[in-house]
Amino acid sequence: MTVFQIFLLSALSLGAIAVATLAARRAIGRAASAFILLVLGGGIAFAIKPDLTTAIAHRLGINRGTDLLLYVLVLAVVYGFIVIYLKLRRVRRELTVLVREIAVREAVRNDRNSARSVGESTTREPASSGRHE
Repeated sequence: MTVFQIFLLSALSLGAIAVATLAARRAIGRAASAFILLVLGGGIAFAIKPDLTTAIAHRLGINRGTDLLLYVLVLAVVYGFIVIYLKLRRVRRELTVLVREIAVREAVRNDRNSARSVGESTTREPASSGRHE
């Protein structure tokens, strides 16, 4: 086993421990933690037996295991961008609804306050002008 494989196994194992800890604390959802652990487990398997990627690549009609990893990485990045974009759109929509709701509440409250002040000024007796009739 090479020094790089030892380093890679250590990093992937620490990542798996961190994800498992976060999943136990419910800081990460079940599906996300399962997916991340699956990816880390695959990384550990490929670090221990690098020829495994080449064998899988050949079964899929790809010449090299490195090319297979590159294709999978590109698909994962595109998927990640799509997920983040959709979440960002949803958050923007929710923020717009929230801002509109706050604006309407503020307007209603301001209308009530101005109606009270107008009502108070019309019910007061006018101040005497100093003349007696």
